[in-house]
Amino acid sequence: MINNKPKFQSQESLVLRFMREKRKLSLLIAGQKSGLKPKNIDYMEKDIIKVSEEEIKKLITSYGFTSEIFSKMVEIKPLTKHSTNQFFLINKIF
Repeated sequence: MINNKPKFQSQESLVLRFMREKRKLSLLIAGQKSGLKPKNIDYMEKDIIKVSEEEIKKLITSYGFTSEIFSKMVEIKPLTKHSTNQFFLINKIF
């Protein structure tokens, strides 16, 4: 469902984007790896459409991460590129 209301990005959508960027995947490659449309991944990362639990699992698995890492990253406050990079370094995720 498309959400036309302007709002802040959810933690989940930001984490998905940071995970994809960590793996240096374009939206096209992320779509090929996950089986999801690149446009939908973009909309999920921008919080334009709601992402389902199943889609989250597909994305994080195709990016080479676990549900545990995703859950830990969602808890990072404040969630910024810098804080996620620190998380990756501390947890030795390359």
